[in-house]
Amino acid sequence: MPKIKSLGIMNGTSIDAIDYCLIEVDTKTWKPKFLGHKQRVIPPSLRKMLFAAAKDELTVHSVSQLSFELGRLYAKHVKELSKSWSWKVVGLHGQTVHHQGGHSTLQIGHPAMIRSVWEGPIVSDFRSLDIAAGGEGAPFAPFFQKFISKSLKKKTQAFHNLGGISNLTFFDKEKALAFDTGPANILLDLWIQKKTKNRTSFDKNGKEASKGLPHIPSLKRMTRHSFFYKKPPKSCGREEFNHDFIKNFAGKDFLKISFQDQMATLTELTAHSVAQAYKKWCPNVPEAIYFYGGGIKNNYLMSRIGYHLPESQLLTTEELGWPTQALEAGAFAFLAAARLCEKKVHLPQVTGAKKSLCLGNLYC
Repeated sequence: MPKIKSLGIMNGTSIDAIDYCLIEVDTKTWKPKFLGHKQRVIPPSLRKMLFAAAKDELTVHSVSQLSFELGRLYAKHVKELSKSWSWKVVGLHGQTVHHQGGHSTLQIGHPAMIRSVWEGPIVSDFRSLDIAAGGEGAPFAPFFQKFISKSLKKKTQAFHNLGGISNLTFFDKEKALAFDTGPANILLDLWIQKKTKNRTSFDKNGKEASKGLPHIPSLKRMTRHSFFYKKPPKSCGREEFNHDFIKNFAGKDFLKISFQDQMATLTELTAHSVAQAYKKWCPNVPEAIYFYGGGIKNNYLMSRIGYHLPESQLLTTEELGWPTQALEAGAFAFLAAARLCEKKVHLPQVTGAKKSLCLGNLYC
């Protein structure tokens, strides 16, 4: 198989939508080519249940049922997409409902449901084997980005995802370093949902945050969380950054400031932690950073990141021919193609695993 078409399916910690990305991989050079991207909204009732699962509020019985229900939604979308797209293999990430880096992880959305509407190989459960080999089980996009970055001319560059959680991939010649930097949108979304009683799900363009000023004492307390001091490789999720994090680290005075100041403070935490990750853990601050994920639509957040990283050129993956919402799904499409060919594209230096692996369980 000189070239493989692969469909990647991804929904992240924001639990807002499902991304479907179609790619073509040249199995001689392993260079991926973007072919198409579709996004589908998760129905409100299902989204509510997925949030409950991620907060550890459901029974094992309910999580099992939820996994099959989400699988049925994937199957519905796959059946629709197959009318206009064709592919050889599916890479299914699933919905993460638990992730404790280096210890355990769980993604739900049963692949059997997809198999009921499409007869072909499906690769899922990508993270477990990395953890079994001593790794964090994240981040995985670097394995894919490595083959995109080979064509870039900058001496040092980085890819940066601003989803629910923020993570970076730093490339310097042939070296790669990648890790989660902390919260991106997750705290912003949680707080605005709490304050508006779920009438508003996110701070569009950073409108509310831009009207406020960061509360410096609260910001300083939040930056003292142990995750920010942990040396890479490292990963995080809703387990570390949630309502309890705000309650325990922001302080009582955070509750007394205006809503706009609260949003500005949480936005500044993301921007500050992103910049500090480059300055503290990378060999140097990269010349160019290619951003992707929902957070790039938050103009205020991007301006604050730019303020903290004036030495870097802030770009998006659109300039590389990859839609900003398609990159993560594209990464799992790429990993699925590699698994089908038994190709080890895994970078153990990124996750801390003891050896290179063929990631994912193959469902034939």
